[in-house]
This record gives sequence, C-alpha cells and structure tokens, in this order.
Amino acid sequence: MTGLPKKKSFWYHELSWPEIVEHSKKCDIIILPVGSIEMHGPHCPVCVDSLNVQKMAERVAERTGVLIAPPIWYGAHMYMQYGFPGTIPIRSDVLKQFVKDVVTGLVKNGFKKIIIFNGHGQQWVYVGALHELALETKAFIAVVTWWELIRKTIDETCETPMVHAGEVETSLALELYPDLVDMSKAGKESAPTIVDHKWFGNPTRTLPEEGGIPHHNLTASYFQVDVYKLGILGDATKATKEKGKKMVDTVVDKLSEFIEELKRKYPPGVSPLETKPPKV
Repeated sequence: MTGLPKKKSFWYHELSWPEIVEHSKKCDIIILPVGSIEMHGPHCPVCVDSLNVQKMAERVAERTGVLIAPPIWYGAHMYMQYGFPGTIPIRSDVLKQFVKDVVTGLVKNGFKKIIIFNGHGQQWVYVGALHELALETKAFIAVVTWWELIRKTIDETCETPMVHAGEVETSLALELYPDLVDMSKAGKESAPTIVDHKWFGNPTRTLPEEGGIPHHNLTASYFQVDVYKLGILGDATKATKEKGKKMVDTVVDKLSEFIEELKRKYPPGVSPLETKPPKV
C-alpha cells in the first residue's frame, strides 16, 4: 500500500534535503522566528513571544512562498526579567553565537536573504549578530521585531502601549492561539520605577517629552519578581481577539510586502552585498 502524497510544508525542518535545495533555487529568502520562554502572567503561556512570531510567520509563508527555519524558542533577557517563575533565560553572548551559527548554516544551504523575526525584547543581541554576519557571510539580513513594524497600528488599535503581557500581547495571543489563553485570570498591574517615566523610551508610542531613553539602555526598572504579583506590566483585561486580528493582519501585510520587494530586486542566489551598487 502506497502512502498519501506528501503535503507541501513551509517549515524547513519538515522537508527533505533535496526539497530544500530545490526550494532555495526558486526562492532564497527564509524567515527565522526567534522568541523566548518567559512568564506572561497567569493568563498566557510562557511561549507567547515564540508562538507569536511562529504563527505570524506561517501566514506570511502561505502568502509569499518563503520557507520558515526551525525556530529559536529560548531568548536573552533584560536584567529585571530574571527570577520570575516560568522564565528560562539564555545568556546574551551564548544566544548571539547560536544565532550566528544558525544563520551561517542557512546561508551555506543556499539562503542568501534571512529575516530574523523577533518576538521578544532582545533586539540588541540580534542586531549585534547582524553586523558580524554581514561581514562573514555577505548575506542580506534583517532583524524584524513585530511591534516595531506596526507602531502606528498599535497606537490606533489599543488603549495602552506595548508592554509585557499587557493588552497588546494578550490580544495577539487571542487571535493566534486562543485555546492557550485564560482571560478569567487576566489582570492589571503597575509598579514603581527607579527613574520617572518621562525618561522611558516607549517601544510603540511617542511620549510628550520627545521620546526618552530606549528601555534597553536604562536600568530604570526594579526586578519584576519584587514588584509584580502576576507578572502583567499593564492591563491585559483590555485585550480582545478583534484587536489582535487587526495587529496580526498588519504585521503579515507589511512583512509580506517587504519580502515581495526583496524578490523583485534580488533574484535567487543574489545577495545585495555581493553585487555592484547601482549608480545614483
């Protein structure tokens, strides 16, 4: 008895090596989802950051035909996130070297254009890796953090800014994997900070005081385990599936548009860093 025909998958790890070789000849763009295993309050699973980008990457792949690399589930963490139950942090230098090895392997397998699709506040790790990889591999690399891609949409859609386990992230979870969310346990929390909020550079909104200092560049917060009971850095009760759908759709639209532009400008096997720059 013969088996059923194999269903086409956009996941790299579900393909055979000949299928990977053949695909890279037709499209050498690949998405690498990166997230974290981190507490997200009592209402959401600890895989929020990882699942968000994996689920959205699937929708982008269905639209554009790109492959998705096996995800990096674990992430690096800012100092104040250490110690809360559920969180498993990876040292930033270890994660940086790990992602460099993964990207280098993808390039050697024919993928000249890699999109590191980030769902966790660890941009500093991947941006550092990007600059080293550009020199070492000559590949085109983009670090795309989903909430940075849709600042305006978040501002227009949600009542509160993008904060850990709050309205924004919970809304995405309700759209992407509602069976893992228990809204009866959602809550609202706030905590004291080391410096006034006017100095905080918010990741999604422009503050009245011009913007402030980016949160990665400031030890402005106390350890979360000491000042939060639930681990919700905002108001998760305001989250809805409808808000999540609007944000997810915008992320998928924008990332798909970016990928299609890369396809038009740079055919398979061609990296912009290996070609002669066009004349201005």
